[in-house]
Amino acid sequence: MKRVAIDLTPLLPGGANGGAKPLAIELVRRLAAAAPSCEFILLTTEKSDSELAILDAPNVRRLCVSRPENAPTLSHRRALQVRAWLARLLPERVVRKIGEWYIGRSDAPPPVSPLLRGAPFGSGADLLFCPFTGALFFDPAVPLVSLVHDLQYLYYPEFFDPADRSQRDRHFRQVCRVASRLICVSEYTRASVLEHSGLPPERVVAIPSAPQKRLAAADPQSVERVLSGLRLTRGRYLLYPANFWRHKNHELLLTAFGIYRAQRAPQGASRHPQSDLKLVLTGAPSPRRDELMEAARRMGLAEWVVFPGYLPDEDFAALLAGSTAMFFPSIFEGFGMPVLEAMAAGVPVACGNLTSLPEIAGSKDFPAALLFDPRRPSEIVAAIERLESDPALRAGLIERGRRRAANFLTPEEWAARYFAVFQEAAEHPLERPSAVYGVFPDAWTGDRVTVVFGRGPTPRRLTVTLHSPEWLPSAEIAIRVSGTETHRIPRGQRKTIVLDLPGQAGVVELLCSPTFQPGGADLRQLGCLLESAAILGPEEGEPRQLPREAHAA
Repeated sequence: MKRVAIDLTPLLPGGANGGAKPLAIELVRRLAAAAPSCEFILLTTEKSDSELAILDAPNVRRLCVSRPENAPTLSHRRALQVRAWLARLLPERVVRKIGEWYIGRSDAPPPVSPLLRGAPFGSGADLLFCPFTGALFFDPAVPLVSLVHDLQYLYYPEFFDPADRSQRDRHFRQVCRVASRLICVSEYTRASVLEHSGLPPERVVAIPSAPQKRLAAADPQSVERVLSGLRLTRGRYLLYPANFWRHKNHELLLTAFGIYRAQRAPQGASRHPQSDLKLVLTGAPSPRRDELMEAARRMGLAEWVVFPGYLPDEDFAALLAGSTAMFFPSIFEGFGMPVLEAMAAGVPVACGNLTSLPEIAGSKDFPAALLFDPRRPSEIVAAIERLESDPALRAGLIERGRRRAANFLTPEEWAARYFAVFQEAAEHPLERPSAVYGVFPDAWTGDRVTVVFGRGPTPRRLTVTLHSPEWLPSAEIAIRVSGTETHRIPRGQRKTIVLDLPGQAGVVELLCSPTFQPGGADLRQLGCLLESAAILGPEEGEPRQLPREAHAA
């Protein structure tokens, strides 16, 4: 492979993406080092482009696709201009919903984008990698690999609003349809994908994440600085790093922590009369965080629960190093990177016993974390008590945690596994059903039509009939076929292009020029009308008409 496009357009500033963001950033950095002869082009938006400058390298460059000057076609440029105009009038979430509505139904393939074979990609991308699952820049001629973190929306639909749930489902169903390979962050996630997709096992690969080196060992001065700023005492707080999403289970954790502080022994005396143990909840600011802060205040826990916000890596490493333990009561995880990071850093861990977390924590015979049922307040309370009162338990968890973390892939091995999947997908791309891509529902082409054909008997022929209406502004339309022969269709005429097809699967490109804009509210750039596209095999009496799988983006 010479050129890989990586779609980072879903990446948001700060910590709004949760653990998916640091994973994607670290993976790009490691891939660039693992494959120095391959160029990685990062697709970004203006919201995150400058932040991602840290990834620039001799074989890594950014392409901000939200800037009109980087649009691959005039119609894309106009669409970006319209979006910028809407963004000045409407809130971002409304503009995003309009875009999602425009994209289409959940059972449709993703819209076709000509970006990956536009000017920024020279001879074209050899592969598209989507680390946030959705195939937003799908091109049927470019193999695609998608990363699936989890399918939580299928198990806890009540945790998502209807629009978010619909978008997640659409993205998952689309990549199941068009991706050559799906990479899952854990065996648990892989099993979920196989269960809900019906895909053959060879198309779904599990690559457990590696302990990341983003958290350098904190020096004593950094620990003192961070703890002093938050009014914390070393070794006297539990740390829970998680955005304030519902599956992270903060409400039940606060309830259990309140019980822990108030609970009394059978004789009536408080079990923890002098306990100064605090709870530290990091995560990006959000309305839910504000609600939880108010809940802690009403429960009389304001003095004991600290909300530092989203911290840079250096400060978080210091906070982790100074903690009693990492306490991770999530009820759903696709992987659970904070648990692995804590074990690698020599910090004891207590975590929930659901979904992927037992896979990270190790076997029953050699548990590297204290497991509990995060749905039961009594088990959460018991876990807090054991962590605070049992130094031998903490020491054992530290030792076993380090050994468990050492069993995972190194960051270099992790990146090499990803790149091996990329190479396999590029060499053995998904054989797509024969179809025509790049035609609008009203039969108009844009500037590019892609015909995908599967394996078949020979000799066989592809026939494409195109019509140039009499009222077109140009005297003729030029159709260039797969970069070789050119056919011309005078205004008011139609033409049938006949091509011999090989027995193996492949792609035929039809480039139309010039294009025109209809005017008014229709901002599309149109070429000509596609009347039919069909394949005629050696034993077929009538040509087999090809379906139109997706309109041009």
